[in-house]
Amino acid sequence: MYRLTNICSSTLSELTNYTKYETVRYLRKRKPIHLGTAKSKLFRIPKRPVLPPDEKLELMRLFNNYRTTMKSLRYYFMVNHSAEFAEVSEDPEESRKVFLEDFQKCSEINAKWNEKQKELREKDIANQHEAELTYVMQRLELEKKKQQVKMEEIEEIVKAEKVASKDFITAENLDEAIERALATPVDYNFALTPSGEKILGRDTIPNKEKETVSVKQ
Repeated sequence: MYRLTNICSSTLSELTNYTKYETVRYLRKRKPIHLGTAKSKLFRIPKRPVLPPDEKLELMRLFNNYRTTMKSLRYYFMVNHSAEFAEVSEDPEESRKVFLEDFQKCSEINAKWNEKQKELREKDIANQHEAELTYVMQRLELEKKKQQVKMEEIEEIVKAEKVASKDFITAENLDEAIERALATPVDYNFALTPSGEKILGRDTIPNKEKETVSVKQ
């Protein structure tokens, strides 16, 4: 690769005299070029890979087969393609006519291939669309079952709350609940003796019968 430098005049002679070609050197990215070879790599000789004899023979056989096949194909296409134009005269119009006929034939073959690929592509798209639709329907059915199970659980919770709501205090039984609470006061401020005797709090009137509670020693 070369670059043109030192262009100092517009005349052809001076341009020829002052023209200088200089080789463009590519700089390294990792290491400056003036540092040279590293000391650890100064006397290093890359070792060539040694292949086993049988593997080398097999690679050579495959390469020779590939080279022979490609040469045969190239020669076959060259002979067949040249045979179509061998009988054509040197008349440019006749050559152009044969060329257009060959181009038309190739275009028809290409159009058939395109139609075939179009059918295959549309078939693949239809199959993919059907698979996606089936997947979506399965997901919808699964979500529907999940919602149904969730609604059943909610109904069970509602039924349990309805059964428990019989003991709730409402506006209808509010007076009765107040009277019952005043008639049966409950005081949790009590103490227990080592023998299990229950000593009530100071705000509760003790009963004549002393209540005892079992106490684990």
